[in-house]
Amino acid sequence: MSMFTWLNIILASFIFTYAIYILWQVVSWSEMPASVCLPAELNTKVSVIIPCRNEEKNIGTCLKAILQQDYPTTLLEIIIADDHSEDSTKQVVENILKNERVTWKYLAAEKNQFNKKKAISHAVASSSGELMLITDADCVMNTKWVSSIVSLHTKKKYRMICGPVAVHGESNFCEKYQSLEVAGLSILSGSGIFSKAPLLCNGANIAYEKAAFEKVNGFEGNDNIPTGDDTFLLFKIIREYPGGVGYIKNPDAIVYTEAQPGWRNFLQQRIRWGSKGFRSGSTLNSIISFLVFITNFLLFISVLSSLVYFSINPLLIISLIVKFTVDFLLLNCATTFFSKKRLLRYFWAGEIVTTVYISWVGLVANFSGYNWKGRDY
Repeated sequence: MSMFTWLNIILASFIFTYAIYILWQVVSWSEMPASVCLPAELNTKVSVIIPCRNEEKNIGTCLKAILQQDYPTTLLEIIIADDHSEDSTKQVVENILKNERVTWKYLAAEKNQFNKKKAISHAVASSSGELMLITDADCVMNTKWVSSIVSLHTKKKYRMICGPVAVHGESNFCEKYQSLEVAGLSILSGSGIFSKAPLLCNGANIAYEKAAFEKVNGFEGNDNIPTGDDTFLLFKIIREYPGGVGYIKNPDAIVYTEAQPGWRNFLQQRIRWGSKGFRSGSTLNSIISFLVFITNFLLFISVLSSLVYFSINPLLIISLIVKFTVDFLLLNCATTFFSKKRLLRYFWAGEIVTTVYISWVGLVANFSGYNWKGRDY
């Protein structure tokens, strides 16, 4: 057999494995019950932590969304964890919060402490709440965000709760593609936790007990890695508290973020995400990360070879059909939950972008530096 034939045989085997995994997660999401947040006496002290760096344009909107929460202000604390901002972030925060009745703190990072993890660790240590809610400065949420998460925590006693994240305000194909992808990743986050095969979570919407954070020594062991403040902590808490992590499948708990402006920023963010490599401490996470990369990479090489040699192998056609089908099922679940069915019209173009960018990012993420928030890593 020719090398081209062998390539497609190998591709088909990986596609088959990938399809089984995606179908498993789609079924798990379908079986996962919605998180019904029943009215209850909520008396948990909550610290909302917002790590930020140079967010003068966004943090005002985020703070206003938090100030509109229906949770009692006497049980709410807002902590701004500033990672060496060089703009007017502090002034914006003070102007908004100085006359509010809610308790708040603005914590500037120490001179020798850099990156988001150290900012969060400082905030947790300075907090007075039992439950930490973490979001990003460019995010907004509806009025029931805090109460819905606290309600689930009160009911289930989870040590950590991961929540859904969606992109909003999409105006072009780049942003709509990101919205589609982030929606799919949120579904994989929830289905993975529900199926006892956690893969990832999103630091824009997570909550954990202060006691649990301290029990696992926070980010110790990976605190110098600029990324992974969400996923690394997820696996540490799962190891310490089996069954102690839950996912809130409730539209009230959705946190909305903005897409990266343009393809360059998008790729820099994805390289940042991919730079965690195989350092998550989870064998399953490493296996699935490799499976996603190699599936897309082999598919890219096979399609490219077909175009060069004007030859299409039947196994390639089957592989494409299988992958497109399972990806569509996943994204159909995602767009249904987030009420974004309109994004499915970009599915086909999105599949091409996904195959190309994952192939590229998978190759360079562990060897190439990147720029994030004005810093080179």
